[in-house]
Amino acid sequence: MARKQSRCQCGRTKSQYAGYCRKCTAERDASRIAVAQAVVSTGLCPQCQGKLKQNLSITGWWQCLQYGAVTHRADPSKAACSYQTSTA
Repeated sequence: MARKQSRCQCGRTKSQYAGYCRKCTAERDASRIAVAQAVVSTGLCPQCQGKLKQNLSITGWWQCLQYGAVTHRADPSKAACSYQTSTA
């Protein structure tokens, strides 16, 4: 009995466990990284307009200065922000 091959939305063969084929996955990743790099180049958080900082423990990881617990925020009097992104 022949095994039925899974197909991506573009028509290419994909793993039955993957959501997209390799080419579509690479295109989606490149698009996501381009958007993240554009946001990081402005230096401002798109959610709260606060500044962004690089998280040095993870390569390419950026987060808003208002991210995290009150004791870790740049300005504890302002509301928390959950924005994080990766440029890697």
